[in-house]
Amino acid sequence: MKTAIICFSQRGLNLAEKLKTGLNKSGHRAEISVKSGYIKNRDVHCATESLNDWTARQFREKDALYFIGACGIAVRAIAPFIKSKDTDPAVIAIDETGNFSVPLLSGHLGGANDLAEQAAFLTGAVPVITTATDIHQVFAVDLFAKKNRLHIMDLGLAKEISASLLSGMPVGFHSDFPVSGNLPEGLVRGEDTKLGICISVRKNFLPFAKTLRLIPKALVFGVGCKKGTPEEAIKQAFLQVCETGQIEPLALGLAASIDLKKEEHGLLGFCREKAIPFQTFTAKELMQAEGAFTSSAFVSRVTGADNVCERSAFLAAGDGGKLIVGRQAGNGVTAALALKDWRIRFES
Repeated sequence: MKTAIICFSQRGLNLAEKLKTGLNKSGHRAEISVKSGYIKNRDVHCATESLNDWTARQFREKDALYFIGACGIAVRAIAPFIKSKDTDPAVIAIDETGNFSVPLLSGHLGGANDLAEQAAFLTGAVPVITTATDIHQVFAVDLFAKKNRLHIMDLGLAKEISASLLSGMPVGFHSDFPVSGNLPEGLVRGEDTKLGICISVRKNFLPFAKTLRLIPKALVFGVGCKKGTPEEAIKQAFLQVCETGQIEPLALGLAASIDLKKEEHGLLGFCREKAIPFQTFTAKELMQAEGAFTSSAFVSRVTGADNVCERSAFLAAGDGGKLIVGRQAGNGVTAALALKDWRIRFES
């Protein structure tokens, strides 16, 4: 996690260095900036840019920001740059004496609540958590989604679900995937409630009158293409195969093909745009996949495997994965979709 720490005094710097050491031991890449002309003989980065410019840059580059100083300083600094709870970085304020660690922004999705507690442990501060679902120990759908790597389709509905649970009203729950652990208090299985949560990759599947869709990144896009196929053709093939199977495109988590395509610019560009990994297999590995696949003598002569898109999607889906949309062809692209063996977990 890329983390920025800013402080405004010698005492704040002492605390910032202690925090940085602990965070880096736990896997952060933390760096300290100082906004003060009174630091004593320290080899530290003294920020020459304004606090406004510093904060703008950190919002673009970092996952978490720690302000060692008054909450008011942090609030004024971040106010112009706040956009959305699903994109804003975590922001935590810690007073200079290390008494309190306060998450100010992105408590759940950005992880600020957890980071504030971690900072409290490292510095001896008291974490001050104010999120309603936390203090009332009520199920938080945004935190649940983050831990299970689910995309929240409607943040407004997520707030409505939290409000319903906080008021004691039940919320429905449906999952197309296996679920481990007990449902939290307030969630009920079935479709008898007006408001509910649905975990599925099915497009526009709405089992409740008001359905919050949570989309797992469980989809594998298997693709074969002619050399030099443009990125736009790959994108259109993906959207078409999703439409054929009535699958939500936001479920995409991985693309796969034969190793002959590992440097294919159109494919690589598609994966960069979607921010997904790209996995390739040799022809021998593809032919070792067990299952019923569409066979092509032409593809076999050219690549050494009788099918690229279906076999690569199936293999990349891993143990328990399954092919859900078979070979679709057009504009020099063949495409197929597979689904990983995804599991949903509720904490005890």
